[in-house]
Amino acid sequence: MEYPAFYLHEQFINELWERIKSQNESGALLPGLSADLQRGEAPSREHLAKLLDAVFWASHEKEEGVSVTVSLIYNRPAQVPDCFCFDRPLSVHPRNLVKLGPALENPRAHISIWPDEHGELKIWGFKTGSDDFVTTDLWVQSLGPGCVLITFGGRALAALTGNRTLFLDPGVLMQSIMPKITPRPTAGELNMTGIIRYNSLLYIAQIMRAHGHGGTVLAVPEDSDWRKSIRLPVTYTGGASFLDASIDFPQPDPEAAGSHKSVFELLKNVFSKRRESNTNIRNLIREQCNRIARLTAVDGALVMSFDRYTYCFGAKIQQIESLPGAMNLRVQKPVEGSGETTLNISDLGGTRHQSAAQFAYDQPRAIAIVASQDGDVTFFTRESEKGGLLAVQQAELALLHEGLSGALWNISLFSRLMSA
Repeated sequence: MEYPAFYLHEQFINELWERIKSQNESGALLPGLSADLQRGEAPSREHLAKLLDAVFWASHEKEEGVSVTVSLIYNRPAQVPDCFCFDRPLSVHPRNLVKLGPALENPRAHISIWPDEHGELKIWGFKTGSDDFVTTDLWVQSLGPGCVLITFGGRALAALTGNRTLFLDPGVLMQSIMPKITPRPTAGELNMTGIIRYNSLLYIAQIMRAHGHGGTVLAVPEDSDWRKSIRLPVTYTGGASFLDASIDFPQPDPEAAGSHKSVFELLKNVFSKRRESNTNIRNLIREQCNRIARLTAVDGALVMSFDRYTYCFGAKIQQIESLPGAMNLRVQKPVEGSGETTLNISDLGGTRHQSAAQFAYDQPRAIAIVASQDGDVTFFTRESEKGGLLAVQQAELALLHEGLSGALWNISLFSRLMSA
């Protein structure tokens, strides 16, 4: 007789279900959007546990020797053009999820789950994704073996990593790097520019993580002397923006620039405004970020401006000032209650992490992002010119896995941070 080796902790399921229920009933999900449009489909407590369990075990399996990713959405069957509905729904079993995985990876599609007439969870089909994909329903994604992200209403709520369950606080990452990338002093413009830069960094890190080769991105101010920290000559140098030069970003109303609500509306429009060519501005930025992230698969670091102008890639980092051997760096994680810890610089990790930390130390106005081959993402910054180093680990849990919904949540969070 077979028995499951592990069970999801009942207390975690209860708390997660209560948070989903509370968020759905609050009617205050994303400011500026109708609450009726934001209330998502939420499963029962028992179905929630079954969904998480199925995705968790599916994340450990392989199909024909290749790991697959799974994206699962809890929503009703729908006969619409972007959905494929099965004549005979399938059981929600890890093996069924894995079998479907390869067909739904590129382009991304999402397995759709809903109870049948007997109350049994079934896979009724799948929904194709898009760059404008928005869901307010329960969304469960595998990010790697044993790593599962749970979102609801477009907001990342919790994660399973290995044998741990976590509730997330994406604001930890935002608070650590926003001071570096937010220009001054125009209120309306700084909010729009800052959030576009922030979301772009998250998306580049997400794609860099996805290509599986590991990589390093060094984001620097345009007026910085970053070349002192790069060993010359660089093989792949020259520079490119990878962005349509005709993009015309909407500008804030000067009379309303101080209103956080109006800033939110402006930022929201950046991600939804369509040009005459029917091309979404956000899609163009995402394509630019895709091209940048692919270059990080080349051994060495990629150097770019905060506005994504790429100076070079495949670069080797050299030190200007030696890191003190006994130096500790502050470590934070985008996880509720994780607090702050310290780590000796010598225990930081491999060469890639050590070099990125060195660059952040020597270039205090820069941000260094490292994705390891196993999927871990770390952001490095220096708090001031004479301050210590800060590392945000497990940043993969705070990246833009939630599509346009996640971008809008970041806008909302940024607006609240700016008004605090």
